[in-house]
Amino acid sequence: MLDEIAKDEVAATGASNQAMFDTAIDYEALIRTRELIKTEWDNLSKQEKTRLGDLSSFETEKGLPNLKSPDLQPARNLYLVTKEVEARLNSTDDLRLLPIDAIDFDDSVLELAESLENVADIRELYKLRKKTVSRDKKGGINLEEAGRLKNCFSQGRELYIAGKNGSLMVKPLNFFYALTAYAYGIIVLNNPLRFRKDNLPGSHGLAYSPTDIQAQFGGDTPRGTFSDLATAFPTQLVKTRGLEINLDCRDSLKKFYEIRHSVSLGTLLSLVPEMADYYKLTTRKHSRCYPLEIINANDARTLKWEFHIGDGESKPRPEIVENSFSGFATAERHGKIVVTIPATEAHQIKACIYSDIYGNFWFIDNPFFPVILPEVCIHFLITNMFSNIMRYRPDEWGSVLTNEVSSGVSLLTRHYFSSLQRKFFIIVLRSMSRCVPYVSIQRS
Repeated sequence: MLDEIAKDEVAATGASNQAMFDTAIDYEALIRTRELIKTEWDNLSKQEKTRLGDLSSFETEKGLPNLKSPDLQPARNLYLVTKEVEARLNSTDDLRLLPIDAIDFDDSVLELAESLENVADIRELYKLRKKTVSRDKKGGINLEEAGRLKNCFSQGRELYIAGKNGSLMVKPLNFFYALTAYAYGIIVLNNPLRFRKDNLPGSHGLAYSPTDIQAQFGGDTPRGTFSDLATAFPTQLVKTRGLEINLDCRDSLKKFYEIRHSVSLGTLLSLVPEMADYYKLTTRKHSRCYPLEIINANDARTLKWEFHIGDGESKPRPEIVENSFSGFATAERHGKIVVTIPATEAHQIKACIYSDIYGNFWFIDNPFFPVILPEVCIHFLITNMFSNIMRYRPDEWGSVLTNEVSSGVSLLTRHYFSSLQRKFFIIVLRSMSRCVPYVSIQRS
């Protein structure tokens, strides 16, 4: 029966397909060598060039391998990711915080999403999100590619509206494919290894086990949309008023392709900040989401941040705190864990940090460490699993919706979709627009 929806299980297995990244070959050094060879070629006489053939033959004679060889692709992948990460860490983030009044919230985020469906704006977003793209007029994606992404966005918006207006009986499928349509745009606009929609693999990039209601991803799982979506975030942004941290997630990406994770639906639901109270109510266990406040530490000599984790009563596992903030000073104060971090070193932390619709931070007791999944990936997994249940076990799915399985499972399921419905466009906009929207509550 589908009371397995609330099951909390996660397992990690070392397994990998063909290497995604290769640290043994210095691809950047090969590029520098090619540039030197090109300079030497340009200085040759016309007679010498005729004797040698062409530049490609000259490069071979000099011992330079073909940089487009499939054997060098893993080294090239690492080079592209590293180049993009360093550019992001060394530049000021261009995304703007956008408070949205709670009264107009639903209409406002829908209008913002629809405003993205513009070819010229999509081309600018590409340059905004990818820091290594040329800033001249010819840099970035062309009109044709921007048009493809525009249609993906339009489809995602229409599928979301259909899901919002439809019954819960069919809502999972609409929301999953709405998120999938937007995921194509998120990938092209953010992933350092993807430049065109038609280059994306056709599979979902994850596996679903109907017997125990578990998803498998990473490691030797066939690559596709999900793995590309995870790779679209080689850095993860933590941003609020007066605070901006880009977390360096290169180590996380490497481990993503080396470890296969199997995870139950209940575990994933425990990672959603908006589900924290309902998860505890229905499972009688604390969720993996802990309130996080980041404040300026009192230090006259250098800028430091204090990460205050917990609510004064419950705290995450000590080992996940140690792993997330390895090398930084940790203490306990008023029942909360307090980690002090110099601002210049904040990008080095390995913490999984999500933000709810109000812009509040949450520290996640990460069951996938050292892999740090962005929040959009969590919702991709959850909606995929629910859509599989809906399609292939319709009789039991109907029983969930009518409280015939258990009231707790039904409540957990219903609350997830009501939460996702409110947060859907915030997740999308934070992942691919020029703003970081959040719900602003006006206080009298």
